[in-house]
Amino acid sequence: MFKILIQFQLLLGLLTQAVPGFSQHQYEHPSQDLNYDQIYAYGLDANISPALDLLKQFSGDLSVEDQTFKQRFLDRFVDGKEIDIEASVPHQKIGELLTIFRGYWRMSMLDTTQNFDGHLASQVGPFLKKNYPPVRDIAIQRDSIGYYLSRYIHSQGFFTTKEVGKTGRLVDLPIWQTQLDTIYTFELHKDKLQVPVVMMKDFLSLGWLQYATLGRHYPGGWAREDTLFCVRSAYDLDSEQFQVSYLAHEGRHLEDYQRYPNLKSYDLEYRAKLTELSLARESLFDLISFFIKQSNKESKNPHQFANYYLIRDLSRSLFKKEFEADLEQWKAVRPDKINRTAFKLLKKNAKQLRKRGKSVKSLLKPESI
Repeated sequence: MFKILIQFQLLLGLLTQAVPGFSQHQYEHPSQDLNYDQIYAYGLDANISPALDLLKQFSGDLSVEDQTFKQRFLDRFVDGKEIDIEASVPHQKIGELLTIFRGYWRMSMLDTTQNFDGHLASQVGPFLKKNYPPVRDIAIQRDSIGYYLSRYIHSQGFFTTKEVGKTGRLVDLPIWQTQLDTIYTFELHKDKLQVPVVMMKDFLSLGWLQYATLGRHYPGGWAREDTLFCVRSAYDLDSEQFQVSYLAHEGRHLEDYQRYPNLKSYDLEYRAKLTELSLARESLFDLISFFIKQSNKESKNPHQFANYYLIRDLSRSLFKKEFEADLEQWKAVRPDKINRTAFKLLKKNAKQLRKRGKSVKSLLKPESI
């Protein structure tokens, strides 16, 4: 079976120690009818059936934009009328591969009670045997399919992650055509970091997060060992979004990989998001709003799980309540106070991790280990 590796991305998980940072298109849906925030929240949790139930509640008097969105969503997940991905990809075999993955994503999102990884492996294995000569005469073990799939994609002149694996509960597949190696130097609180950043461009696939949200959300990048990977089109490189929500977020991951190599994705995301909130000014309330809307303590998605606990812990400190969901209440607090509180929680968390030692796996979900 595909190895369960944590991707930063993953948005989404796919590589050795990497988890996706989210990005989103910079526009807002004006609709007062469709609950886009909730629909996207279900998509980011890879749970589409409740989103379909929401859409089916509205049958008439929708705006043109709302009606278009609803029809595209139904075409993708109900009616099977989605655009032929193979015809839109400039490489026949890569198009076939994406068709296999989209079918797997769709099944998995519509029925969360079953695991369709075996079904995916039963299709990808024969695909590799047919199209990748190095594996034709060997027995491909299920836990090595992701490795060989990555090698195949590279052999065709495209890029993907080091080893294809899971983001959250689903096997993911980002594929891009162009990349540029760069170096960034930046400060992360008292630490000065100089790290390689691979700028990725010309994507054929941004994975299941993009698929589930019709392109609204997707991994903005991830960290792997000592290197960051960035979806170039997701950022203005002079913006706080890039400096804080990408560099500082992923930089925190790089430091944590070294200090706590066994730390689970939930905890890694909790610490990276607290880092964002300790530094953000211009984007502070947008981040808080997004974390509130995309929080779910029952989620298997590390981002939504971490969002819940960081908003909970900040709410306890700032409002003396369990979870403050009203953004206006947050806006009544000085940004620098929120920054300081987030940093205080981050330092408290770091102290608890140091007490547990380098082998620590989780503070947020110790009972699951």
